[in-house]
Amino acid sequence: MKNQLSEKEIEIFETMPVPRAVAALAVPTVISQIIAMVYNIADTWYIGQLNDTGMMAAVTLVFPAFLMLSAAANLFGIGGASLLSRSLGRRDYEMVRRAGASAAWLAAAATLVYSFTVFVWREPLLSALGADENSLPHASAYLFWTVTVGGLPTSMNMVLAHLIRAEGQSKRASFGMSLGGVLNVALDPIFIYDWGFGLAMEGAAIATALSNAIATLYLLYYLLKPREDNVVSLSPRYVSLARNTAGEIFFVGLPATVQLVMNALSNITLNYLMSAYTAGALSAVGIVKKIDQVPTYIVQGICSGVIPLLAYNYASGDYKRLWRCTYFAGLCSLAVTLSYLAMCETIPAALIRIFMEDASAVSAGSVFLRLHCVSIPFLSIISLIIAFFQATGRGKPALVLSFLRKGPIDIPLMWFMNIVWPMYGIMSVQPMMDIAVASVCVATYKVMQKRDRRRAGARL
Repeated sequence: MKNQLSEKEIEIFETMPVPRAVAALAVPTVISQIIAMVYNIADTWYIGQLNDTGMMAAVTLVFPAFLMLSAAANLFGIGGASLLSRSLGRRDYEMVRRAGASAAWLAAAATLVYSFTVFVWREPLLSALGADENSLPHASAYLFWTVTVGGLPTSMNMVLAHLIRAEGQSKRASFGMSLGGVLNVALDPIFIYDWGFGLAMEGAAIATALSNAIATLYLLYYLLKPREDNVVSLSPRYVSLARNTAGEIFFVGLPATVQLVMNALSNITLNYLMSAYTAGALSAVGIVKKIDQVPTYIVQGICSGVIPLLAYNYASGDYKRLWRCTYFAGLCSLAVTLSYLAMCETIPAALIRIFMEDASAVSAGSVFLRLHCVSIPFLSIISLIIAFFQATGRGKPALVLSFLRKGPIDIPLMWFMNIVWPMYGIMSVQPMMDIAVASVCVATYKVMQKRDRRRAGARL
């Protein structure tokens, strides 16, 4: 194992022009996120072609449980990646090894506990999420294969990609994640339709689990094969439960986890309220959530891609480069999300029909999409500023901001808006929350930036 970065990696982190450096790390990540988005949407699209609202409702109902799995992965993946990149900036290679190994093994343990819990309690859990006699069998099968069987490979795929990206190998990490996406798109119809295995919804779940398993094996092979250009270790002997290792990983990764947990709780509330209406309305919610993944995954790709760059420059004391990278990434995110907003407001029905032709789903989904898409540009601001705080090791403001966006305010607000404007009012809550939280994020970022300016003695 080498004990220093390559000249190419140092160039990206320290001297490469900001637009090129951001592109070098973010573009491969964005591509992998787009492919991941495609295979997530592919499940919905392939299942939608069966024109069974019970199956579509089941996908929507399982989504919060899958978010919880992603929350566990992000806890250790983002936290470990941030600590790893900051350790690289300080040239502390012993901590680099501890960060990687601790993040990977702790993530595996947490995922196994979660997957087992879901397996034991899956039917009561789904009933509590709003599953009825029509959707429960489909949701149970989908949950079993995606979370119980496929939980570990799905989680480790995300964690290992974060760690590989943190050392500057964004292309390699992105290839691993993209591999899973491409395989899922290819395997879905084979497992779903009668001309293949004919397993319908269960087949989609099996294809997802199998694809993530293969992708994870590739990332493991890359990390474990002997070579000189790798600073990340997965050896159990480097696992540390010390406060400056496991504690730091947990503290920095916690905001991303809280955000996803709160998002899951919000989605549970949303699904529960929508289940009181028609199956078409619940299906429409699921479709809107899938469409929203287009800009969301791109923004996440930009934010995840720049975290190593931000963390490295913060740890090395190059604050000017840190702020320039943050600003440029923000401009890119806003350009994407504003374009998406314009498209959704112009052709909402056409976008819904890509997934389903059911008249009630198209009618409700068109209104849902036009309401919900307003939040996306503000979400890009929130995501980037939270990524900035995570990269610089500031877990507390990231945690508070993540918590504010979902849970304590939006859940009671959904109940209230459902009374004021039945069904449609529920979908207006998220734009309200994101506008408010984005304003708080910008103000908090400015305060932190002033502190860094004083610390660095820089004049901009």
